[in-house]
Amino acid sequence: MQHTLLRNMRFVFILILLPTAGCSTHHQVFLEPSLPIHDSSIGNNIPIALYVEDARSSNTIAKWKKGIRKFSISSQNDLKEIFSIKLQQGLKKLGFLPKVHRRNPDHSLKVDILYIKSKYIERVPRMDVKVQAKLRASCNNNGKKYSNTYSGQKKRDGITPATFPNENLLNANLSEILAKVFTDDALLSCLAK
Repeated sequence: MQHTLLRNMRFVFILILLPTAGCSTHHQVFLEPSLPIHDSSIGNNIPIALYVEDARSSNTIAKWKKGIRKFSISSQNDLKEIFSIKLQQGLKKLGFLPKVHRRNPDHSLKVDILYIKSKYIERVPRMDVKVQAKLRASCNNNGKKYSNTYSGQKKRDGITPATFPNENLLNANLSEILAKVFTDDALLSCLAK
């Protein structure tokens, strides 16, 4: 009798535990934005000290909690390093000579990663997603200063959960913002003089 009761209790425990297993999940996305810019000689081989700072309070891109189902999304790699590499590549494509973390306060470009977020709205069996990001670029060139904030967002409605966590949409948004940075005439003028 006790053996049957104990076995039934284990069975009930497993039935309760089974639906909650997998409900709390952490996803990591690989952020690798492209550089949609053309080669140029505007930089005229001018060396520029490049600094990238991640000003976000955490590496979390999205959090979801609805009932017992919850998940979080973060970047697989260090965003500071990813943006450092992309900004170096962009500066080189424009003809500058980027020097990462080399002290030159008289001729520098500092980029702050301010915001990268995904928001999801569940509409069973599909979901809507909106991604947003914001960067600030600051140029200092022998007393001449320029700073601007670049933001963008993309939205997709009615996606299938199979495309979750929508890494491609995040990368497309970041690529668009990098294009804004590298086509800002006032920023390029500050860097090139």
